[in-house]
Amino acid sequence: MACLYELHDYGIYSVKWYRGTQEFYRYSPLENPTTRVLPVNGIKIDRLSSNETHVVLLRVMPNLSGNYSCEVIQNAPTYPHYEATARLDVVGIGGLRATDLRISPPVVQRGSDATLACLYELTEAPLYSVKWYRGRHEFYRYSPTETPATKIFPFAGINVDLARSNQSQVVLTRVSFGLSGNFSCEVTADAPSFATSIVSNTMEVVVLPPTSPKIQTSQHYYAPGDVLRANCTSGPSRPPPELAFFINDMPVTPGTYEVQQAGEGLVSAQLYVQIQLWPAHYERGAPILRCEAKVTDLYRDDSAVALYSANSDPKIERGEWKLRSPSSGARQEMCQVFLLFLIIVWANNT
Repeated sequence: MACLYELHDYGIYSVKWYRGTQEFYRYSPLENPTTRVLPVNGIKIDRLSSNETHVVLLRVMPNLSGNYSCEVIQNAPTYPHYEATARLDVVGIGGLRATDLRISPPVVQRGSDATLACLYELTEAPLYSVKWYRGRHEFYRYSPTETPATKIFPFAGINVDLARSNQSQVVLTRVSFGLSGNFSCEVTADAPSFATSIVSNTMEVVVLPPTSPKIQTSQHYYAPGDVLRANCTSGPSRPPPELAFFINDMPVTPGTYEVQQAGEGLVSAQLYVQIQLWPAHYERGAPILRCEAKVTDLYRDDSAVALYSANSDPKIERGEWKLRSPSSGARQEMCQVFLLFLIIVWANNT
């Protein structure tokens, strides 16, 4: 098995190999010896042929089918971690095959429930157990031969709904940001093979912006030749949305993008833009400035304002961006002034 990665400035601190949640091989260039084999049942390693990028397994048996991962850790100062996972299937597994781990909904809103379904096939042996992991920590187990058949292992932030969890699914309630990450289910067949198969998937917990993005401009009115300065602000969310400006649906060159803490683990994003307005922007009337907020494929919303000039009508009310027309009282006052003007002209001519 090969672990492909790119070296950066600080070099490699260690490369760790796992079968499911159990580490079985480690390469550490700063140690002596640089390689270490950790005992895991059924795994035999050709140490001479294994190195910082490859590990060679000997006499592979069907019970070694499952997920394997390599974890690459870089040196100081931050010791960043990178992980990749792949599945190994060994022919002749004896009637057991885990096919998929499905998370519903695929992206979970903080505070809501999530259903994790483990899909597997058993044809030649009964079920021995189904174990569920968050990362490498087991939090739920179903064992039909034990009493009770279900068992919960405490894990911070995980709340299992026992009434809705069984041999093929586990239901989590009131999910939090801390649960974003990798989940696995490990299925084991009963005697005589005790074959094991593992599948994994990643859950993402989010909070989407509660309102449309808001646009603010530096002045009330704009004319050709003016410099438009504006910003767009998204509501508190996690992750922060991508923001983009458009004038008459044409993209505006991005300006400064900032993210600010908004409390409770949420952030608010702002995008600033500066652009000179040209007569071409006014060919079809007042230009329309639009800001679009997007969070991957989960969320998309926008707001728009019209950039009216000082002598245009209707006027735009800065802040709320509502169209307004002269009130009936204002129209009546204009008529009275005009009538008084006519009376004065008539009096001067008589």
